[in-house]
Amino acid sequence: MSEAILQVKGVSKSFGGLKATNDVSFDLYEHEILGIIGPNGAGKSTLFNLITNFYQIDEGDILYKGESIVGLTPDVVCRKGLTRTFQVAKPFSGLTVFDNILVGCLPGSATVAEARDKVDGILEIVKLNDLAHEPGGKLTTLQRKRLELGKALATNPDVLMLDEVMTGLKPHEMEEMMGLVLKLKETKTIMVVEHVMKVVMGISDRIIVLDHGVKIAEGTPTEVTNNPKVIEAYLGRSAKKHA
Repeated sequence: MSEAILQVKGVSKSFGGLKATNDVSFDLYEHEILGIIGPNGAGKSTLFNLITNFYQIDEGDILYKGESIVGLTPDVVCRKGLTRTFQVAKPFSGLTVFDNILVGCLPGSATVAEARDKVDGILEIVKLNDLAHEPGGKLTTLQRKRLELGKALATNPDVLMLDEVMTGLKPHEMEEMMGLVLKLKETKTIMVVEHVMKVVMGISDRIIVLDHGVKIAEGTPTEVTNNPKVIEAYLGRSAKKHA
């Protein structure tokens, strides 16, 4: 296995009396897709927020390319090459699709002209070429998801963190997005938080399972699916309620 590009070491975070993540550790390896799953409230999005420093950790450390990124601001983390999307895609409604992407290209470009030269390639990747001059606020759900992904790619990340990028899509739209994510794996390292099991199992090399902020399982999709702790987390409580 290749060298770990991201290392999460014993990370814990509390909000008041609630332990959102509790001593979570894992490695992310170059050019793999790591899925993160768990029941509602398991701490998946919180973990993304901690890695990208939207939240500050209480305990532990996070290493990116061997260096601690704890305490850095989210924009600095992004410029280092670690970028995320958000569950709710929020384009800049008054800007065109082209200019939405352009905004993400500007920080890593020496000039505006250089940034503009990068936009068409990103639009092609996320299949929004034909909508380049449409206002961001008039896009469909699928188009907004694609634009959200394009905005993240505009920052030229090495690690791409996708937070429920498939949520709200129709089955054939999910298939399209899965194909796109698998294609991106050729040049990116990817972490995916997703509720749609078909998606996670279909694209992930490894999967981590969280429950009440604790990592309860890690392994291949097959190993995780057959893990008794995972079955209990997803089905046990529900089954007991109806017993």
